[in-house]
Amino acid sequence: MESQSAKPIIAALLQPLPILTQPQARNDLADETVVRLLVRQFIDLSLDAFNQVLQGKLDQDEAVDGINRQATALNAVFLGTSGFETVITHPWNTPEQLGAFLKEMVALEYPEDDCVRAMLIHLATQVMHALRLPDEDRHEEVEALTLDAADLLLGREPEDEVDIDIDV
Repeated sequence: MESQSAKPIIAALLQPLPILTQPQARNDLADETVVRLLVRQFIDLSLDAFNQVLQGKLDQDEAVDGINRQATALNAVFLGTSGFETVITHPWNTPEQLGAFLKEMVALEYPEDDCVRAMLIHLATQVMHALRLPDEDRHEEVEALTLDAADLLLGREPEDEVDIDIDV
């Protein structure tokens, strides 16, 4: 039921944006721009949650639950099970393809149908650690994390040598 409660959040992320609007007004998960935007919006939502915790406006458990709901919903989007008509999926967007790739590339010890969520949770953790960096370094680190996560979701090895291994 968690994915149901996150559906409105992800639905808002998947509304066709003017820069991404195609004639059929759908978001193609093979389009690098679309994938990077989805990753960046997840990172921005995570950063906002972490900042609200730091400001005392949000309980840490609530922030973690919200980030997990977003990651769970994006798991369904990227694995082609969300049911959103505004998303174009491909044979790659399955647990057997993308899930297996992430499981191997990121050394995840999760079922293949949960690997996008697990990778995104780890990404949020890395973003949280980036908050400790000076502004200039933080921006650079967040951009590198965005590109690496998008590369993984597109089935490519990340270009940068960012630590993506998980010991969960």
